[in-house]
Amino acid sequence: MVQSDETPGRDPEAPDRDPDPTALRPDTPHPSSGRQSRFTPGTVLEERYRIVAPLGKGGMGEVYRAEDLKLGQQVALKFLPRTLERSPGQLSRLYEEVRIGRQVSHPNVCRLYDIGEWEANHFIAMEYIDGEDLASLIRRIGRLPHDKAVDLSRDICAGLAAAHGLDVIHRDLKPANVMIDGRGNARITDFGLAAFAGDLEGTSDIAGTPAYMAPEQLTGGAVTKKTDLYALGLILYEMFTGKRLFDGSNVAEIASQHSATSSQSLSRDTGDLESSIQRVILRCLEEDPAQRPSSIHVVIAALPGGDPLQAALDAGETPSPEVVAAAGESGELAPAVAWPLLILALLLLTSAAWFSARDSLLHRIPMPLTDEQLEFRALEIAELMKPAAPPGDRHHFFSLSDDYFEWARENRADDPWADLDTVHTSPLKFRYRQSPRELRPRDLSLSIGWNDPPFATPGMVNMVLDPRGNLLYAATVPLQKRASESAAREVDWTRFIELAGFDPTGLEETSPEWAPPVSTTRRFAWNGTFPTQPDITLRIEAASWEGRPIWFEVFPPWQKPLAPHVDERSILAKSADIIFVLLFASTLLLAAFLARRNVVRGRSDRKNAFRLAMVGLFVMTAAQIADSDMIASSLVVGTIVTILLQQSIGFAAFLWLSYLALEPYLRRRWPRTLISSTRLLSGRLSDPRVGRDIFVGVLAGLLMQ
Repeated sequence: MVQSDETPGRDPEAPDRDPDPTALRPDTPHPSSGRQSRFTPGTVLEERYRIVAPLGKGGMGEVYRAEDLKLGQQVALKFLPRTLERSPGQLSRLYEEVRIGRQVSHPNVCRLYDIGEWEANHFIAMEYIDGEDLASLIRRIGRLPHDKAVDLSRDICAGLAAAHGLDVIHRDLKPANVMIDGRGNARITDFGLAAFAGDLEGTSDIAGTPAYMAPEQLTGGAVTKKTDLYALGLILYEMFTGKRLFDGSNVAEIASQHSATSSQSLSRDTGDLESSIQRVILRCLEEDPAQRPSSIHVVIAALPGGDPLQAALDAGETPSPEVVAAAGESGELAPAVAWPLLILALLLLTSAAWFSARDSLLHRIPMPLTDEQLEFRALEIAELMKPAAPPGDRHHFFSLSDDYFEWARENRADDPWADLDTVHTSPLKFRYRQSPRELRPRDLSLSIGWNDPPFATPGMVNMVLDPRGNLLYAATVPLQKRASESAAREVDWTRFIELAGFDPTGLEETSPEWAPPVSTTRRFAWNGTFPTQPDITLRIEAASWEGRPIWFEVFPPWQKPLAPHVDERSILAKSADIIFVLLFASTLLLAAFLARRNVVRGRSDRKNAFRLAMVGLFVMTAAQIADSDMIASSLVVGTIVTILLQQSIGFAAFLWLSYLALEPYLRRRWPRTLISSTRLLSGRLSDPRVGRDIFVGVLAGLLMQ
């Protein structure tokens, strides 16, 4: 069944068939003057509205011009026909029209005020537009002047963009539902068949005016925003050519005309139009919705001189994200520009990598052994320690000690980094850990550290080697309880001293000074010098537990003992920390306030905010997992939940809140700076402008290196 404000079989553009509030000019005699009107001029409704004159009457309602006595304004009142007053479905449709229509507030849309009832007569109070509908104008003068048609096209597109921005589909867009007000501006009216896009999913009813229905409407297919674009194409065709494309009186005739109309015939009919106008009309009238413009904003941008972004700014409005994404040039780089920039970027990337590797500290430190060789050597040394339990898990990583460089600055001021290739105990450390059970860190980063998990489980081994494989430190956690028998065995420390790269005969035994990290029964210490640097003295200390070696460490002169941690900061520094926390909390509260206000006022870009949050969630989670040292088998559900809840979700929520709070203000004041980012968040990964700006950003970053 076709739902429409017109009766099939009659002229669908006849004024007396349109219940629109301004279907006739106020100075035009009412076409149905021979009929009896429901209300006579002067009738007062609800002690507020005084009837002035009837404006139109049709199958779906009667419209009267009235005066709002309380506000002193002219309004239009639309009443349901008496035959439909008792129909629950039609009454529900009237309420739905107001519920949807009053949400679309735009200068190019007729505003709906409220719904009322007087003596069982239900009516809509809406804006009164002193003008003429587009259908009447085209019948009166035919083809519109080009410039005027372009201006009206922009107005209609702007009003439709406001509706589509709220996910409202008009479903009955036609010249009779477009008013030209006294200032010559187009205004979209009659949201009687409008619906939210989500409410139309899965429905198959045929609703609208057959002559302006899209092919999918005629067949009961899926109705989307692109359905309105097809009707828009028909309106543009009619304005620029002065004739209707389809003039059948029912669905069957219109469907037959659709089948007979080809793109070639449309091209011939619009051949004398400006090329940009012709392209817009032909694209909107594509039979396949997928071939039509992706959004109304694409249509606006394609119109001659179309710049919806600037138009919104000039009107003092906040442009929608769709308008921002559709604004601006496409961004393609000419080959003559793109190729030199690409070559320059590759050269800069290569040179930056070369200079970075050449000047880096790691480039100056020799690495004669690979990671695998160092780990194998650490395993061999660990066996000499005779740990309380066999290894069940192991891990290694590198670290850099700053103590050597501080010592070198004081003692070798000419060049602190001159002896990095000859110093015996390199500042680069290979750190190795093994444990009888899985090494699972407690830190939220899930990265295994020197003391995370704590060095407390019997059988654990911590070890430090230099890049040449020399032993610098080794310790193991003994059993908590001493064995019942007395341990009379002695440890042969010669092997450990040789593994550290020293000659045992060149060392002098002395009294221990450094505290071991674990409990001991015997302690040992030696003094000596470095074989390659005899001017630098060192100290070696060791300890055993019941005849087992549990600690061995080389102490160069630059190694500093751990000092008690005492907070010696001034009151000012401590106050600065408190102020920072308060500022951060205040910033979050302000962001939450701004975000809520933007959402309530309908200015927020919630879709892209959610997309940005999801990207942040994915990136942070991936980074946390990649940076963690846990093997796949240990990433149990609880660990993953911990990562997401404590870091990734918090980061994503911060991005989401910040975007909702700040993006609308940037979009209102500097919208052109958001064109690429909005397109990127909208999924337009292959967009030329997005690629161009990313490329330029990479190039700028390389130039700053």
